[in-house]
Amino acid sequence: MVELNGTVAVENPAEALRNQDGIFQVTSPYGQVFEVTCRRGSSMHIREIGDSGKSAVSEPKRWQIQKMSQSVA
Repeated sequence: MVELNGTVAVENPAEALRNQDGIFQVTSPYGQVFEVTCRRGSSMHIREIGDSGKSAVSEPKRWQIQKMSQSVA
């Protein structure tokens, strides 16, 4: 579980956010930034909000997930 304003590093953000509730900022290993809105037991909405313009990385890295808001209306 991701705590409010907490950050975790994961290999698979979809698995990490399953059954979560809230709004998350997710950063890919390549620098793209997404806002992910989750409703526990229902849906996950993903919107790209930024791109760092970094080139592809040569070694596998983890996704960074930060919880921005506790619940979704």
